[in-house]
Amino acid sequence: MPIVLVRVDERLIHGQILEGWLPCTRAQELIIANDSLAEDQLQKMIMQSAIPYTISLVIDSVEGIASFLQRQGNTDIRRMIIVDNPVDALRLRRAGVRFSRLNLGNTVSSEVSVCLSRTVSLGGENLTALRNMLKEGVRVSIQAVPYEAPMDVVDV
Repeated sequence: MPIVLVRVDERLIHGQILEGWLPCTRAQELIIANDSLAEDQLQKMIMQSAIPYTISLVIDSVEGIASFLQRQGNTDIRRMIIVDNPVDALRLRRAGVRFSRLNLGNTVSSEVSVCLSRTVSLGGENLTALRNMLKEGVRVSIQAVPYEAPMDVVDV
């Protein structure tokens, strides 16, 4: 299961994903791990309609996505995973989805204690989750769009 990008972006599917990240990563499958979206059939249909027909879209809960990826095993499908917060990224990792890099795109926490960039503000459990991933060896960078230089969170 080659995972080409794991991204935290509270907007999930939007222009930067469709016009920037999907072409840049050459992802063949877009995976959204989000517990509340997994239960919202209308929102899932809307998101499906925004995706090019050449890209597969899988939307499920964090645990559901972890199970899906483990069932799929090794495959040549290029996968991009989006979660809407660092807590869900950590949950995904601890559920068995292995990734060594995490891209922070856009997240604004209601409990802001640290503003890392103009698009990334974290606090509370999201900041704790990010710190835990760093301790586990995940390289975390901030990068809104592919043509922008990534900033390593450790350096910010």
